[in-house]
Amino acid sequence: MKKTIKKVVVAGGGLMGAGISLMFPEYGIETVLYSVAEKDFDKAGKVIDKSLAALVENGRLTRQIADEIKEKIQFTVDKKCFENADLVIEAIPEIMDLKKNFYEEVSELVPEDTILASNTSAISVNQLSEFVKFPERFCGTHFLNPPHIIPLVEITKGDKTDQAVCETLYTLFKDMGKEPVLLKKDVKGFLSNRLQFALLREATYLVEQGVADPEDIDRTIKYGNGLRYTCSGPFKIADLGGLSVFNSVAKYLYSDLSDEKSENHLLDELVEEGNNGISTGKGFYEYQESDLVNEEKTRDAMILGILKAEKELLA
Repeated sequence: MKKTIKKVVVAGGGLMGAGISLMFPEYGIETVLYSVAEKDFDKAGKVIDKSLAALVENGRLTRQIADEIKEKIQFTVDKKCFENADLVIEAIPEIMDLKKNFYEEVSELVPEDTILASNTSAISVNQLSEFVKFPERFCGTHFLNPPHIIPLVEITKGDKTDQAVCETLYTLFKDMGKEPVLLKKDVKGFLSNRLQFALLREATYLVEQGVADPEDIDRTIKYGNGLRYTCSGPFKIADLGGLSVFNSVAKYLYSDLSDEKSENHLLDELVEEGNNGISTGKGFYEYQESDLVNEEKTRDAMILGILKAEKELLA
């Protein structure tokens, strides 16, 4: 039986927790952002302010609605917030012991019918369910950063998850304007990361083989494949192009693609040299200090612009 979600507690005051929390107040859902330390809320508040400002700047929200959303988010370190929650979304660090302790404690605090969901992108949903009292009410809800903008939510059904739990969350997120997808069983990396890393494996392989520079590979995706994926996705693209053509190319090409099973050599090299991307000023590209803000603002504006154009086109 589907459950009505009136109160959500988002556990974790980091980037993802803050972003997830600001999605719910707009839809009349009581929202609490929980963390173990008050100091986490300073950063979380800045993330929420910056995110709401971007939504206002790009016409997604009015300033008044943005202010109302911020005002309605409750920040607390008091575990009593779990006692009447309808849904708890866990977004704490990807450390097994932390998650184990969290679920063992919180699943005792919440009502028996409270849905518990993890935003994990790396840990097995089935494995986490072992720490949950009444695991049939537990599942995965994987959001992509920035979660308040990216429509996708991956709902992963564990071996013990009640189907009604998945249906409740699917309806909730759909009603909020998100685009939920349902994974019928637990799998490493879920859908988005498996597809993302399959592409990254081949992209870095092509750089290693001297076929092209990172800039040209990025342009290939941004102005070629990426545009088509935005409109269609890989299966629809194959249908539109003709399955016989794709079948022939697959037989010709697959044996030549990277099938590295253990590591990404180019990523290993960059990380060992201390190059972590924009946070250190160098990764595949070089960055200035101003890029820390500008790259994110540009990304968010482009995503919002694409989503707005799609909505207007399909209206």
